[in-house]
Amino acid sequence: MKITVLQEVTDWQFNNGFYHVNSANELVAYQSNSSAKLTTFKNPMKGFSKSRRKFNIVKEYEDNTSDPNVIEVKGSNGNVYVIRDGKCSCPGFTYRGKCKHVEAI
Repeated sequence: MKITVLQEVTDWQFNNGFYHVNSANELVAYQSNSSAKLTTFKNPMKGFSKSRRKFNIVKEYEDNTSDPNVIEVKGSNGNVYVIRDGKCSCPGFTYRGKCKHVEAI
């Protein structure tokens, strides 16, 4: 699973940290600054929001410690979705509770 490391560059008084986000837009790890220890979450935090915030992409890497029960699928528009525990991260599944990605497997 591809992980993207984002550095927040929002202009505000809070510390802008580093966010490790997977292809399902779930937060898998956080680092408050470049010298701080990386905090990795046991379960990815769903619904990581980028609204009203600014980010720079620092790097991308493959997560080789992925859960074997997680499947990545490519949608018809090129977006990558994650199926975990029979639930897909695509908008269709979020809205209807079912989708063609889950039905295909």
